[in-house]
Amino acid sequence: MIAYNVCSEVLSQLGENIPETLSSDETIAMTEATLGLVKGITDEDLLGMKEIDSKLATSISFYSLMWRAAYHAKEDMVPFITCRVVQHTMENGLCKHSIGGFFTLAALLCGNILPKRDIKSATKIGKAAMSCFTKRYNTSEQIPEIYASYYGFVAWRTEPLQTCAKKLRQGFELSMSLGEPDMAFINSVCQISSSFLAGDKLPSLLEKVDYYLKLADTCNHEVCKSLLTIFRGTIVILINGGDSSPFATEAQETAPLKILESMHSHSALRAYWQGHNTRSQHFADKLMKITTKSDMGLLNGTAILFFNGLNSFELMKNHCTTRLKPKAMRYLQLLKAKSEHSSCNFKNKVSNMQPLMFH
Repeated sequence: MIAYNVCSEVLSQLGENIPETLSSDETIAMTEATLGLVKGITDEDLLGMKEIDSKLATSISFYSLMWRAAYHAKEDMVPFITCRVVQHTMENGLCKHSIGGFFTLAALLCGNILPKRDIKSATKIGKAAMSCFTKRYNTSEQIPEIYASYYGFVAWRTEPLQTCAKKLRQGFELSMSLGEPDMAFINSVCQISSSFLAGDKLPSLLEKVDYYLKLADTCNHEVCKSLLTIFRGTIVILINGGDSSPFATEAQETAPLKILESMHSHSALRAYWQGHNTRSQHFADKLMKITTKSDMGLLNGTAILFFNGLNSFELMKNHCTTRLKPKAMRYLQLLKAKSEHSSCNFKNKVSNMQPLMFH
């Protein structure tokens, strides 16, 4: 939070108006207005922009630092920071730091900021920004932030999870070589999530988690340690079997949103693989409720659609009831919509669920 406040103070001195907070309506209005500025944008449009002047470039660089701090300490301000960067760019020109704003905007469009997700626009903006970055800047110090934003929150909707995991690993390695552990650990957590759901071998994945955990402990990065510890517990349970105890209620009540989402999704996953369908459904439902508060769409939430759907069918079969059929149908339709964007990641899940509708 200290880093966020320092960036806010510096930006204020540079003439930027930084509010303490934004209401939900203000955030939606600002995001929609910014989206209107970039609707239909291409890499040629971005490549054709002039370079921004040095004063604004300095402001954009502090907005970039502010985004990193806000991601951990003040996530509700991520949309404001993102929109200001993109607005400055569209009005005044491009710089090496402003290109990151387009990736974060794409991530926001995949989340729950707007009344309806806009995956098509998000993908187009993300690909245009990636092409522009590669051709115009391609500086190693920016890759960790760009890979975290694009491959961690956007690209897995259209590109293979294995590709995303590989890029996120590169983002981690570059971050560590640049001495930026915060960005390194964002990449590492996203990489483990992508690798896990891509079906990587669990013993190999456990080695990676242990490696990341050791570094997180050395760097005293508590959020990363918490998220990776949850992942480690799930991997160990899947390798060795055994019961999975629910996370303590007091921990759930005080945990940050990111950690709470991870707790619920992993509790649902562990219970499902152990055959505790009612318990799995309980935690999956809790996850689906709190993800509506998240600013950026998460891979965990999409994965739970699949497990929640399977749970619904299992519960219908075991309890001879059709009460859950509308819910199961809804999950199936949501997965079908996702498979239209990425058949390589989601078509198999649709294929696994669809026959259950007729049993």
